[in-house]
Amino acid sequence: MSRLPRFTRHQEVGRIRTHLETFTFPRLQMFLLVALTGMAGFTASALLLSGGMLTMWSRYLAAFGIAYLVFLGLLWLWLRTRAEDWADLPDIANGGMPTPSHSHAHAPDLGAHDGDFGGGGASGSFDGPAGDMPVIDDAAGEVAGEALSAAAQAEEFAIPLVVIVFLATMLLSSLFLVWSAPTLFAELLVDGVLSASLYRRLRGLKTPHWVTTAIRRTAWPFAVTAVIVAILGWSMAQYAPGAHSIGEVIAHANGRQ
Repeated sequence: MSRLPRFTRHQEVGRIRTHLETFTFPRLQMFLLVALTGMAGFTASALLLSGGMLTMWSRYLAAFGIAYLVFLGLLWLWLRTRAEDWADLPDIANGGMPTPSHSHAHAPDLGAHDGDFGGGGASGSFDGPAGDMPVIDDAAGEVAGEALSAAAQAEEFAIPLVVIVFLATMLLSSLFLVWSAPTLFAELLVDGVLSASLYRRLRGLKTPHWVTTAIRRTAWPFAVTAVIVAILGWSMAQYAPGAHSIGEVIAHANGRQ
């Protein structure tokens, strides 16, 4: 009598991930979830602003918290749409791979003006050898003028740079979630849909709750992005006191030019 192979959670996740990458479009599905999450975050920020939450950094943190809850809700909906396909578990103890109960897999319906700082040196009215002091003073004035001009240009480009960092942070966190989607979805299916069947068939195979898995895999990208965006919001508030949004900060910067 042949001994049945020992299966682990890692093996089941790997098999389901391979199936998802072969027959479905997990990264496209995650892209849609991330896009909906981003829309929820921006909407939450706008509603909080209209409700009187004017401080940018705290409003951004609150909006990210709301967006993350929406993201977890979307993952739950994704699991509900996939539950029927994966509910009928075949006899994996004989080496079969869990596959959808339908004959074909399908994606779920988820739905400068530059500052003019001329270096004007002394007029040469000092007593002394002709040309000595004026040359030194002109050189100092030119250095000072270049320094002030560089400072003005740095201030002019500060806000566009902040906006670029803001967008880049959002983009990188989104790309991470999209790229890791096959593994995340496979773990969610094992822990959220197949866990009971796997435990009954394979005694000793314990899986965490799908919410625990989702938070473990996705919380830190959201947290890091939220902290960076909150720091940017605080920095913009220091640059433009009284501004409550990126648009007002940009208007403030244009008014200073």
